[in-house]
Amino acid sequence: MSKTYRSIWISGVVLSMMLTGCSTAPAAVPPANTVSLIQVKETPLTAIYDLSGTLQARTSSPVSFEMGGTVDALGVDIGDTVSKGTVLARLNTDDLDLKVAEAQQAVQQAAAGRNSATASLSNAKAVRTAAEASVAAAQAQVEGAQSKQQGVLDGARSQEKAQARNAVSKAQVAYNQAESAAKRAEALYQNGLLSQQENEQAQTALSNAEAALNDAKEQLSLTLEGASTSDRASAAAAVKQAQVDIESARASVSQAEAGIQQAQAGVEQAQASYDQARVALDQARLARSKSILKSPLSGVVLDKTLSAGQVAGAGTSAFTIGEIDHLKVLLPVPDNEISRWKKGQQVSITLYDEQRTGTIATIYPKTNDNTGSISVEVQIANPKRDWKPGQVVKASRQTGAQKGIMVPIAAVISTDNAPYVFRNIKGKAVRTPVKTGSLYNNQLVITSGLKPGDQIVTSGADRLFDGDAIQGQSQSSTQEAGQQ
Repeated sequence: MSKTYRSIWISGVVLSMMLTGCSTAPAAVPPANTVSLIQVKETPLTAIYDLSGTLQARTSSPVSFEMGGTVDALGVDIGDTVSKGTVLARLNTDDLDLKVAEAQQAVQQAAAGRNSATASLSNAKAVRTAAEASVAAAQAQVEGAQSKQQGVLDGARSQEKAQARNAVSKAQVAYNQAESAAKRAEALYQNGLLSQQENEQAQTALSNAEAALNDAKEQLSLTLEGASTSDRASAAAAVKQAQVDIESARASVSQAEAGIQQAQAGVEQAQASYDQARVALDQARLARSKSILKSPLSGVVLDKTLSAGQVAGAGTSAFTIGEIDHLKVLLPVPDNEISRWKKGQQVSITLYDEQRTGTIATIYPKTNDNTGSISVEVQIANPKRDWKPGQVVKASRQTGAQKGIMVPIAAVISTDNAPYVFRNIKGKAVRTPVKTGSLYNNQLVITSGLKPGDQIVTSGADRLFDGDAIQGQSQSSTQEAGQQ
């Protein structure tokens, strides 16, 4: 009987008593309400969760080409098992092959240019060596001419004779160097590695060195034997000519140095051109390598969106590869219960009539936007690959925590968010305020208001008022009451 109907019933009883107030017959006593009673006690607070979710590959990856192109061939199909590095598809490479060939040709041309520049540098260095030999020969010629002139003017002394002999020795060394340089220049000229002008300069240097040697020998002879007036004039002219020759030789050295610098710049430019050509070749080869699409992981082909002859776009998913030897399912756990779920705990996963044990791998750090629940990732072994991604499974898990008092949800009445129960005290229903906690299997945890041994009304509590007489039928346990 509801509270509304209970109020109407009481009003009728009062009116009946007023109409018969003059009667001498005794008033009838209302019968006691028959209710179900239980004696509360502390029990383990056990929660059973029944959730569901969709199986997914434990690891999956969409695979796409880094560049666009026409699909030339496919290597796998949906359901195929692949290893990391397996070729999934290839693009047509006609244009890419042409670019690689062009880049290879450019590298060859740049290498030839670099070799030519290196040879030019070697030639320039050879010219400088010949010019330096000319300077040495001219210097010896100057010294010889000066010594000869001095001998002619002053006559020879023992010290001057020694100097004259020394000049002959120096002139001989310069001649030998010029001779070696001239032979080397002639060989380079004959092989086409040295210009005619540069060869002629080397031969001229040899001639100058020979003349300087002869002058030194003549000076030695004059020093030893003495000279005439004409010899003095000739000696002065020889000194002047030797000085002109050494200036010319020094100019040749400066010119050779400039040639070396120019040749060195040519080598550096040729090397830069070669390096640039190599980079272009590497880029062309890299672009061609991207025409081959390979699997980034070992697993199974879960999806394929390409066919031969189709134009594939860069970055557009062509395949999905998943590892399904292990599967995962995301369970939506209420946020107020997430504290009872821990990484590493086991969860029972059921697909049709088969049950497997999964392990909690990840507890997500935030709630889901639409539901407010928190996703818990459970991983399940799938060695036979008989469970498939996309199948819906059920998950169950039982948790046990501290002890507490639990009562059937039907025993708790809430008015204006103030929950209460009816205790049985000497056959009377006594309204008792309580505080409630979590809900476990249609039973509420009572955190305050009751103590073990209290007897409360379960079935029929919604028909009672405070102080009503009750006649109870006891139940053996809180759990039994919750199952009714």
